[in-house]
Amino acid sequence: MLGTNIGKGGIRVTQMIGKEKEKELEIDCALLRHLGIIKDFEQFGSRLWSVRAIEQAGVYVMNPLTNWLFATDKLASIAILAKNGVPVPETESSENFFTAYGAVKRFGRAVVKPLRSAMGFGVFKVDDADVGMHIFSYFTNLSKPIYVQEYLEKKGGGDYRIVVVGDEILGCEFRKGSGWKSNIAQGATPKPGKLDSEMRELALKSVEALGLDFGGVDIAETRDGYYVLEVNPTLSWQGFKVATKVNPAIHIVRNLIDKVRHG
Repeated sequence: MLGTNIGKGGIRVTQMIGKEKEKELEIDCALLRHLGIIKDFEQFGSRLWSVRAIEQAGVYVMNPLTNWLFATDKLASIAILAKNGVPVPETESSENFFTAYGAVKRFGRAVVKPLRSAMGFGVFKVDDADVGMHIFSYFTNLSKPIYVQEYLEKKGGGDYRIVVVGDEILGCEFRKGSGWKSNIAQGATPKPGKLDSEMRELALKSVEALGLDFGGVDIAETRDGYYVLEVNPTLSWQGFKVATKVNPAIHIVRNLIDKVRHG
């Protein structure tokens, strides 16, 4: 467990050794994968600060904390992508359940997501605004914002995950589930995906727009063209390895070492 010591000597990142002994960490570089299970906002803030303290000590963190933070927030990330000209599904976010109700009415079919979630857990498909109202009321009672996105009919019944490290595309998998979700964690099957020039451009542009060193770009092909659904800086790659025979971990670590060595 990391800790932060602040005093006249500046900021030190520490780690507990046993029950009572504390050791200052000497870090050459760091890889930010995840902050673990978060139970409340103060815990989240504390863990963010621990990573930020490492950055302020002059250590390069991949992915950089601020960029990672925006990329893991569905509303922030999709807003940044849209501003940079990346095609994304029409999205409505509000703390007013009448706004969300109206969005479902407008979309016809919609997907409701928590702003911070992974692997497709806690994601609903809604095709009846009155049914959706029960979900929106639940979110409102928990003081959570509501995130509603138009449902896209995907060609082939699945979507693509493209893994980008630096300015290199490692490969592409096509993920298809037995239902409407395409997450590997939800039982989807990974297969090799065929990349075209437009998908390559969208994947690289999306990772660059969010300022990430690496990420998994989820793209849906529809009758209206390609849409970027999400860019995941905490991606799991079990399915990707099965489909492409490529291990992203090796490329990510190599990229990190190269950045540190060559500045």
